[in-house]
Amino acid sequence: MRRNIERFLVTCALVLFLVHLSLYAGNEFFTWNLPESLFSHPLATLYTPFSVILIAEVYLLIYYLPTSFARSLGKQIEIVALIEIRSVFKNLEDTSTWPWEAAFFPHMLSALALGGMLVLFYHLLPRRVARLEESELKKFVRFKMGMAGLLTMFFIGLSVYSIGNWLWEWITYPEALHTDLNSVFYNEFFTALILVDVLLLVVSFKYLDDFGFVLRNSGFVVATILLRRALSIGAWYAFSYEMTAVLLAVIMLLLQRGLSSRHAEDLE
Repeated sequence: MRRNIERFLVTCALVLFLVHLSLYAGNEFFTWNLPESLFSHPLATLYTPFSVILIAEVYLLIYYLPTSFARSLGKQIEIVALIEIRSVFKNLEDTSTWPWEAAFFPHMLSALALGGMLVLFYHLLPRRVARLEESELKKFVRFKMGMAGLLTMFFIGLSVYSIGNWLWEWITYPEALHTDLNSVFYNEFFTALILVDVLLLVVSFKYLDDFGFVLRNSGFVVATILLRRALSIGAWYAFSYEMTAVLLAVIMLLLQRGLSSRHAEDLE
């Protein structure tokens, strides 16, 4: 099912890209008075397929939530990196100065830095080892699957509401159209994700007695909050918040390694 959904979203990305490109061409030749923010330059059409790819990443984030807290955070970082790349396409057309002075530069720097830190994050990620009795593990996984189901319903509802509201603004007030899709969808989704992460963290105290994992997961929740904050502030401030979040995640993995190995020695 996961593969089918991914193929469907990739097909949607291609179709919507061609539609956006066709509308741009029609606007150029026939002057349809479409919103300038979305149809002023052919590079603006790249914004559409990247938005669909981001939706696919959000789906994968929810998919991994019941299986791994750490991989779920990795997906969050991937989503923020793709948001930054999408912002590069959005701002690239407006530049006429040195690259480091252009609006796209902090977004490009953020995407590169996040990608590099993800390599380190996944390298440090330990192989999955069961830390719970099988019966307890099944209970915890069932709870996480339930939370993932609720998050999926919220994701679908928020998507329908956000897209509908955005289209209504386009039809009724095209001059006041929001082009920052972070404010249309991702801010609210990350807020819901933070609440789910906190709930999972609290419930995990019932099942985990390894302080390394408890500390790591607590740090991951803080990293999620920092990533959420980065979506609603200026580009350079966002860069600093994103780097703080991913550095915190890496440090938490290192601390978990040390503390969990000590815990294992004490059990021997």
